[in-house]
Amino acid sequence: MAKKKLIRGNLNAPATKQDIALIMDSIGKHYDATERWKDEILDATERWKEEMKDHMSQWKNETMRHFDVVAEQLTHDFQGALSDKISVHDDHLKRHDKEIHAIHMHVGMRI
Repeated sequence: MAKKKLIRGNLNAPATKQDIALIMDSIGKHYDATERWKDEILDATERWKEEMKDHMSQWKNETMRHFDVVAEQLTHDFQGALSDKISVHDDHLKRHDKEIHAIHMHVGMRI
């Protein structure tokens, strides 16, 4: 339907039923367009939220896997280091025991 001017010439002329119907039709179309736009925005926002949740979940899982790998590596490193330290201390104790035993033997102390 072609747009019709609501008021022709005389600004003081009263609105006709046809003028009011045109205004109501225009308001209805504007309302419908606004509702469609709002629904599109809400749908897009929901999709974006779901994408962000998925992305954050993937990031969380990746971070946790990385942390687990690092923690396992640290545990392995510490176990190796502690084992080496214990071995060194054990060797020192054995050497000291031999030295103490040799000193006791030298001074005539029998154990």
